[in-house]
Amino acid sequence: MVPSTTVHPCLLVSEILVNIFAEVNERDEEEAARTLAALCRTCRAFREPAMKVLWAHLGTLVPLIRCIPCVKTIKNKGKSQDDLPTLALEREMTSTDWEIFLSHSRLVLTCGYYVSRRDKHPVLNSPSHDIGIDILRALSSPPPSSTVFPHLRKIRWTDSRKDSIRFFRLILTPALEFLDMSSIIDPVYSVIIPSINDACPSLRIMHLPKWPFLHLPNMFDKWPNLAYVTSGPLADATIQSLGRLAHLASMDICLHKLHDIKSLVENPGFSTLRRLVLRAYNINLVTAFMRQVKSVHLREVKCYLPHGTTAAGIQEWITILLDRCMPRKLEILEIEDYADAGSEFPDQFTLTSDTLRLLSRFRGLTTLDLATACTYSLDDTTLTQLAICWPNMQSIALGTHWGWRQQSDITLKGLLSLVRHCSQLESIGLVMNAVSTDITSQRPGGGVRRPKVTSLNVGDSRVGDPLAVAAFLSDIFPRLLSVDAFNHLGGRRRSIPAAKEHEEKWKEVERLLPAFSKVRAQEHPPVGPRRKAFFLEELYLT
Repeated sequence: MVPSTTVHPCLLVSEILVNIFAEVNERDEEEAARTLAALCRTCRAFREPAMKVLWAHLGTLVPLIRCIPCVKTIKNKGKSQDDLPTLALEREMTSTDWEIFLSHSRLVLTCGYYVSRRDKHPVLNSPSHDIGIDILRALSSPPPSSTVFPHLRKIRWTDSRKDSIRFFRLILTPALEFLDMSSIIDPVYSVIIPSINDACPSLRIMHLPKWPFLHLPNMFDKWPNLAYVTSGPLADATIQSLGRLAHLASMDICLHKLHDIKSLVENPGFSTLRRLVLRAYNINLVTAFMRQVKSVHLREVKCYLPHGTTAAGIQEWITILLDRCMPRKLEILEIEDYADAGSEFPDQFTLTSDTLRLLSRFRGLTTLDLATACTYSLDDTTLTQLAICWPNMQSIALGTHWGWRQQSDITLKGLLSLVRHCSQLESIGLVMNAVSTDITSQRPGGGVRRPKVTSLNVGDSRVGDPLAVAAFLSDIFPRLLSVDAFNHLGGRRRSIPAAKEHEEKWKEVERLLPAFSKVRAQEHPPVGPRRKAFFLEELYLT
């Protein structure tokens, strides 16, 4: 019987083929490009759909530029081994060269563009070649009435050379929705920003450099659909224009100075905000900015402070935050500073129980990380009261980055109470006093088990008997494999008495945990199909 050569009607529908080839592209990452190129050459019906998938998402412009017939590769001899070959033109581009280039560029939807290895974006694949300035100049002068990237939706651009500015402006099309310029330097940045205003009305996501100061009063009014913004310091008027956006959901900005605080407070905005990340000189700038935010949709708040804060500053920040959002809806709350407490420790750097109880109103919290230079006045009773208010907590860290630098009033019983009331915990950072293990020897955890916890950060906790503590922890956390102790990451360490001794004991606890984990696995064997069959067989024989 002669096999039929008729193609199934479904394979003649371009949209169906695009979905099939996209699945091939996802499953076969290493050979995806070769497979799609082979599909392009298979038949006419496959060519256009396969080309769409092949060229839709580029990590760099290099593959596109190498399609131009007049492009050559120049190897850099006698230079560093890290230097890449450079793409350059052998001659001027003709109409045929442009026709080939535009036939491929029309298919590009997303592209991460960088010039050399040192300029590459860390998320994207490494480029294989540098792009010469002569190519950038040539591509900056396309044929009349032609659009270089008519369907481009997403671009990451890191080229800070002035010769690339004209070419970059050609990329700015009305269809562009995602623009990442976070890696370019200040001189080029200040020249480009004004040209973006009218060129990209559809922008939804924008990442700007984090450090150059930007003073364009009505800059964000040109992008009514903007939803995600990352930026460096902004002028007060620019912040107000950002707050007027109707769809702004996520904002990550640096606060340098806020001159007109009264005007900002009198005109609150950001009513649609769900995620807020602030990088400020100190906590006072953060609290001043928070007074102009009023959003019932706020789910995530993060603050990074290079010059630290005090207990009073944190209390004021929490109080204002409670007033400016819906406390029950907030899910992620983080604050991190990088400054040492100095000689005023611990007088102005002690978070009291009253301050910490303010956090109990955030009943929807899933992540809480207070990585400040402050210490804590916290005991088992207060910790239990807080844990009852956080039934959804998944990750908690209280001062383990710096340590408490004084004796903690939280015992192993307090840790047990925390995990008992927070049943979804996966990550824990807590300073304890584990010198006295006043716990039962049979089942220390009393049946409470959190198998998702595989690592524990104890900061500068004190510890007594490593064997008893390892037995306790393995009963509650049967898959616990690592204990991070005395691992302070910044500033000057203010060690507790006998710090080295306690550090060595925690290392001994960590060495004992794998053996205890194996024992706990034997105590609680998995109940799978085979195990159930064994139970049924035993029951039948009995």
